[in-house]
Amino acid sequence: MSEQQLDIERFRILVIGNANAGKTTILDKVCHANDRKPVCLDVKGNEINLALQPSSSRGEHNIEHQIQYPTAEGFIFHDSRGFEAGGADELKKVKEFVQSRAEEKELKDQLHVIWYCLTTSNDRAMAEAEMSLFESGTGNVPVIAIFTKMDALDGEARSQLIWEKVPFRDIKEQVPIRAKAIFKKKYLQRLQEVKHKPRYIVQLRDMNKKGTNCDELIIKTSQALNSATLKLFCLSILRNDVESRIKDVITNIIIPRAQAALESPTLCEEQAKSLFCEVMCCFPHMSVRICS
Repeated sequence: MSEQQLDIERFRILVIGNANAGKTTILDKVCHANDRKPVCLDVKGNEINLALQPSSSRGEHNIEHQIQYPTAEGFIFHDSRGFEAGGADELKKVKEFVQSRAEEKELKDQLHVIWYCLTTSNDRAMAEAEMSLFESGTGNVPVIAIFTKMDALDGEARSQLIWEKVPFRDIKEQVPIRAKAIFKKKYLQRLQEVKHKPRYIVQLRDMNKKGTNCDELIIKTSQALNSATLKLFCLSILRNDVESRIKDVITNIIIPRAQAALESPTLCEEQAKSLFCEVMCCFPHMSVRICS
């Protein structure tokens, strides 16, 4: 992949969602922050120390501010709260921001995609206010609808099955089926009715657990883009991510376990299988039968 192909320099994303929608978790996973904090820059590129901001304004979002992680310098994020909280004013800010970025001449200054985070952990995610963006549209900027906390639907499905007096021995098997039906009825059907449908829908679950990732989100984002250069740049981030995982696995798992094996007179089959499964757990998107 040549430098000419990746001369975009920056990939700009607007992230929309209420405070409990899991936006921070997604950004941390995508950028592999590992507890490293992002920096927030104003429109002139000056770093903003949020700790010095007046307490009355810390919860407010300035959509023009740029959020960058030291672990993923190619990404620039802009943050917007959900429309349920801000109503028509917040929607107006988003539309003005999208329009202003569309008028930028440099590709790196334009807005490339919108990630709209909707949580399934409450019944308000698909309220009329939350659907307003899909009714008004975003021009040529693709929208990825991200449903977070999908595991919350498992609890709702389990409660329904218990209420229906389904035998406990059958509940575990039926929970995923019922959760899928709930998601389709409460969320997917609503998105089929909007004027401007999202380009893709991504479902995320168990994001608070170690080993989960946002690979599908990156892939779908790449597929939603119109420019070949943008696609290459977006996928290069995923490629670099995989390379970093491989390096981490070699350093923290394979080498220590290999050194321990050298001190052991024999390496039994169970130990070899355990090592293999431990390595593959670092790549949860890959299905391996031996670990099942």
